[in-house]
Amino acid sequence: MEHSLAPSALIEGDTDVAPGTTVGPGSWIRFGASLSGSALASGVFVGFRSRLDRVSAASGCQIASLARIGRPGGAPVTIGAGAWIGARAVVDPGVRIGPGAVVAAGAHAVSDVPPDTIVVGRPARALRRRVVTEDEAPDFTATIDRVRARTDAGRAPLPAHWISAGGGFLDAALSGGPGVSLGPGVVAMGRPDGPSARGGVRVGTRTRIGAGAILEGSGGIDIGPESDLGDGVLVVSSGHDPGRRSLPWQDGPVRIGAGVTIGAGATIVGPCRLGDGAVVAPDSVVVRDVPAGGFTTGVIPSASRTPHAPPRA
Repeated sequence: MEHSLAPSALIEGDTDVAPGTTVGPGSWIRFGASLSGSALASGVFVGFRSRLDRVSAASGCQIASLARIGRPGGAPVTIGAGAWIGARAVVDPGVRIGPGAVVAAGAHAVSDVPPDTIVVGRPARALRRRVVTEDEAPDFTATIDRVRARTDAGRAPLPAHWISAGGGFLDAALSGGPGVSLGPGVVAMGRPDGPSARGGVRVGTRTRIGAGAILEGSGGIDIGPESDLGDGVLVVSSGHDPGRRSLPWQDGPVRIGAGVTIGAGATIVGPCRLGDGAVVAPDSVVVRDVPAGGFTTGVIPSASRTPHAPPRA
C-alpha cells in the first residue's frame, strides 16, 4: 500500500511516512516526525519528532513537537478541525478530540475531549471551555512559503567555537559561546525575520545542549553561561491565543540564567525566566518563572495560556 502526499505539503527531512498514510495539501510535517496508518486533511501541522499511529486529523489541526498520538495496532484516534495538541501530549488509542479542543502541553488524554474544551494534566481533565471569537480557521501558509524560500533551511551555520555532534536540524539564528556543545540530533529553529524580531537562540559560554534537545526559538531563547540542558529537553518560546478561532501565534520568550540545570526530558514553555542556578527535575513541564537557586518538578499549565504554537520560522 502506497502513501499519498499532496505536492503542496511540506515534509522535512528525517520523517517516516509509512505506507497507507495520506497527507493533504498545505500540511507541514516537521523534521523527525513519524506517521503510520494516518490520514491528515489539508492544512495540518505536525511538530518535531511527533509520532502519529492510526490518526485521522481534520483540516487546521495542529500537533506540537514530541506529541504521541495513538499506538500501532490500537483503535483509531480522531482529531476534529482546528484542534490543538500541545508538546509532549499523549492521546490514547480510541480517543476522539473534538473540533477546536486544546490538549495542553504534557497532558495525557485517556478519554474523549469535547469540542472547544481545554484539558490539562495526567490524566487530562477539563480546565475550561474556550470562549472563541470566530475570526478564521488556523492558517500557516505564509510561514510555509517563507521556509520554502530559504536557501539554508535546516542547515543554518554553526557559530565559531561551537561543537556539534551532528545529525540534527539547525534552522535558527544561533549566537554566543565559545565552548557551546550540541549533542547528537539537536533541533534548533527561530530567526529574527520570523514573527518576532527576538527570534533566535543565544547561548552563553561553556553551555551543553544534550542529545535530541529541541529549541523552538521563534519568540527568542536566551541561555546563560555554564548551563546544562539534558538529553531530550524541549524549550518553546511561543504560544497561542485560545480566545480566537485562528489560534494566532504569540511570542513567549524564554530566559535561562547562568549555571542552570535542566533535567532530561523536561519541557520549558515561555514566557518564563529561570534564574541563575535554578534546577529543573527530569520530565518536568515548566510554564512559570523559577527563582534563582530554585528547584522545580513542574506545574500544570496556566489557564490563561495555551502552550506551544507551531514553530514559526
